[in-house]
Amino acid sequence: MRVILFNDKQNFDGSLSLLNKRYGRDKKRFWNYEKYIPFLIEKIKSIDPLKNEELQLIKSYFYTGKYSSNIISSFKWSCNQKISELNKLIRNEEGLLEFISKQNIDQEIKNKIKDHVKFVKNSYEIKRKDYIRRIEKQKRNFEGQKEFFEKIRGNPFIEMRTTPLKQADGEMYQKGVDVKLATDLVNLAHTKAYDIALILGGDTDLIESIKLVKESLGQIVIVVAFYTPGNPELSTISDLMRVTKFINLNDLSDEEIAKMSDLLVNNS
Repeated sequence: MRVILFNDKQNFDGSLSLLNKRYGRDKKRFWNYEKYIPFLIEKIKSIDPLKNEELQLIKSYFYTGKYSSNIISSFKWSCNQKISELNKLIRNEEGLLEFISKQNIDQEIKNKIKDHVKFVKNSYEIKRKDYIRRIEKQKRNFEGQKEFFEKIRGNPFIEMRTTPLKQADGEMYQKGVDVKLATDLVNLAHTKAYDIALILGGDTDLIESIKLVKESLGQIVIVVAFYTPGNPELSTISDLMRVTKFINLNDLSDEEIAKMSDLLVNNS
């Protein structure tokens, strides 16, 4: 049976971030596609009705938002605007502290006012540091993505499917990735390009596409994602579990996760 793997990279990476909460700071891991792809192909052989089937992975599609120099520049400008606004607020609080210090009022009241002003000033400083960290993080992510794309480019069995990243108000986000994945999932099913769709990532926006592929076109769909019963942030994944075969990463042992990933060096 022919298998095509559909990897919602940000979603699947997020699953590992949840798994990493199991481990100490020096034991966190990152996915290695050269490990997790063959591992998962073997793993799905244990699912009925695939136990006696010969499986052939014919293609892997990786879906992600794509960085560019322009989006990084725009993101940096947006964050610097926020930093500039916070600098003004911090200076205002510093001026207020200086003003209060010169006032001839009850010392206890003066101290309470100063403590409150210092608290507000500190909250602004924390936000400012956060925006500075965001800029550095996105720069690192851009360089890391370029290295990853270069590595993938030499693999004829993996194809990158990207949409331009967006940014607003100091936040970077991807848009249209789920639509691109859903479109490919259905179109390739219509052309009988695969017998089994292996989807990495628990995006519940795919539910209707999965139903169509299974019920109308007859393909098998297997989703690999992270789920914890009772977690309100993951509650919608239970809807996904009801419509398709599901491998819960949270049920895998540490040894199995290690077979899919590498140790993260220089955690910060």
